[in-house]
Amino acid sequence: GVEPKEIQIRKMKNKWASCSSKGRLTFSHDLLFQPEDFRNEVIVHELLHLKYPTHNKMFKTLLNVYLKNI
Repeated sequence: GVEPKEIQIRKMKNKWASCSSKGRLTFSHDLLFQPEDFRNEVIVHELLHLKYPTHNKMFKTLLNVYLKNI
């Protein structure tokens, strides 16, 4: 499993979320007003970045697997 060091919600102009190299996940306040399925996709995407910082093949494979199971 993965465990973020910190999770924060704030206004973001150009993206829905980000993951820092220090393990901090930041989510856009606007994400709260999006459909649940989309919110889940963004959350899973950022959690995967804690283990796989780039969008490599393993990242994409695991993202697809996890999204099929939620």
